Amino acid sequence: MSNVRLSKSVEWLQLELEGGGAALLLLDCRSHELYESSHIESAINVAVTGLMLRRFRKGNIPVQTIIPTHEDKEKFTRRCKTDTVVLYDESSVDWQDGGTTVLSLLLNKLREDGCEAYYLQGGFVKFHTEYPEHCETLLDSSCPSSSPPMPVLGFGNLRISSDCSDGESDREPISATEPEESPIPSNQLDLPVEILPYLYLGCAKDSTNLDVLGRYNITYILNVTPNLPNMFEHDGHFRYKQIPISDHWSQNLSKYFPEAISFIDEARSKRCCILVHCLAGISRSVTVTVAYLMQKLNLSLNDAYDFVKRKKANISPNFNFMGQLLDFERTLGRHTPCDNRPSSEEQLFFTTPTNHNVFHLEST
Repeated sequence: MSNVRLSKSVEWLQLELEGGGAALLLLDCRSHELYESSHIESAINVAVTGLMLRRFRKGNIPVQTIIPTHEDKEKFTRRCKTDTVVLYDESSVDWQDGGTTVLSLLLNKLREDGCEAYYLQGGFVKFHTEYPEHCETLLDSSCPSSSPPMPVLGFGNLRISSDCSDGESDREPISATEPEESPIPSNQLDLPVEILPYLYLGCAKDSTNLDVLGRYNITYILNVTPNLPNMFEHDGHFRYKQIPISDHWSQNLSKYFPEAISFIDEARSKRCCILVHCLAGISRSVTVTVAYLMQKLNLSLNDAYDFVKRKKANISPNFNFMGQLLDFERTLGRHTPCDNRPSSEEQLFFTTPTNHNVFHLEST
């Protein structure tokens, strides 16, 4: 079957959504985190864990079992045979029959079940680039205070999650999780944290709250996301810079360190305060902030990380971003000792997803 017959263009989807999309059922096949960061309006998330994906490949379970919420299950069951079903992932352009991705497995399954199903050419990236007005963000979950902690492995002061970064990998951890420490006082949960007298670390909600921005005299905003809007960009009072990076193991955030550091320094030179934020304020924005402290305060990675952690206890950098910070430390000519603990203790080691550098794991 040809790609054209299996796919729909972003232009076609935009026209359907403009018309109300009454006979359209959209399935987002990306990870839950990417879905929460931003997704096409009305889409249902069908992120699949590695274990569920293996079971699904065997063809023993129906599609609705991988839909997470009861409401969306009912919506799918009610409409999958009558509506046009369109699936999308991050950026698929070409179709390969017999593929093993979540999108290809679902599309084949839906067509076998008699559904009129297609995939979106270019995926979310292409659609969001051309029609951002039809994408929405779950800002209600942007701050991490309501998220329960997950099982973790200790890495010094870091906490490495046992979760996967997407539905197709059983290997790559996505990020650290909240440390097992005393909870942050409730009056700090929804406010940016002062790292330096002019530098604040926060989440997406902080960047959209004029009262908060005014309270801390923030007029510079560094937005470390690919799709969250610069809310007050056109009113002339705020200066923005956006770094288009997702919180995902495949992203190279370090290449943006120089311009991010320069932007923070610009705010300081103007005697202005700056907010550095991502979606939850615990991974991407933390990585940039740590890099800034390493360069400007001449700190090692461990010292810069501890400095931020003392200010904001729930920081949780993406595992791969930590590897990039280690590489950045080497470019600055500073090194963090791999092991400063007594030699009699049991030692564990790991490597980052992008290189073969070996680092010491602290026993827990």
